Amino acid sequence: MHALRHRLRDLARRLGYDISSFERGRPGSSALDDMARFMADDRPIIFDVGANVGQSIERFRSRFPRSIIHSFEPGPAAFLELQRRAAALAGVHVWNRALGAAPGSLTLLENSVSDMSSFLPLAEAGWGEVARRTDVEVTTVDRFCDDHDIARIDILKSDTQGFDLEVLKGASSMFAANRIRAVYLEINFIRIYENLPTLSDLYAFLTARDFQLVSFYDFRYRDHRAAWTDALFVHASAPWRSA
Repeated sequence: MHALRHRLRDLARRLGYDISSFERGRPGSSALDDMARFMADDRPIIFDVGANVGQSIERFRSRFPRSIIHSFEPGPAAFLELQRRAAALAGVHVWNRALGAAPGSLTLLENSVSDMSSFLPLAEAGWGEVARRTDVEVTTVDRFCDDHDIARIDILKSDTQGFDLEVLKGASSMFAANRIRAVYLEINFIRIYENLPTLSDLYAFLTARDFQLVSFYDFRYRDHRAAWTDALFVHASAPWRSA
């Protein structure tokens, strides 16, 4: 049986596919399934930071149809499309602002490829080009939660093109009060933007606040090297529930 499994795997790979063993309930197969196993109920409060035009809303709603989602997108054009897509969705709130380490205003470098827009300048591994520079409002997770009486965040998702550490810094009070259950963010290994936080920067920040890595998901590669991936961290107090 072992030899047959190897022959079948070799055949599949020559055809451009892969075969792997499936272990029910094993972390790492699906980020959304892993998130669900750490949730206290089926109505999580989700912060979708760096929403672009709403791609994450569709994915979260597919797994958490009763979720309450706050989506943040500072880019004016992307926000209009986000607003259009979310208009008929109950429990989805969209906000035309950025989240960062401190309230204020920052210049968004709007890219010709909308999901590449960032507060950080493009570096040698980036793509697209800066089409315009737009001053946008910035608030923090802490300030927003205070202003809107939000007592907890079940999933803090951040995909802000290199600004993720600043988003986390702006949630210091929520972290200190143990009011964030899970953090899902993109980690870059190549210099897509200038001054990117490293894996060690993000890992050190979260583990210092008693978060633990669950898994990495969907590695992308450039020049045969890891380029970026998504990672899920959960607070050490969050229990794992069987599927």
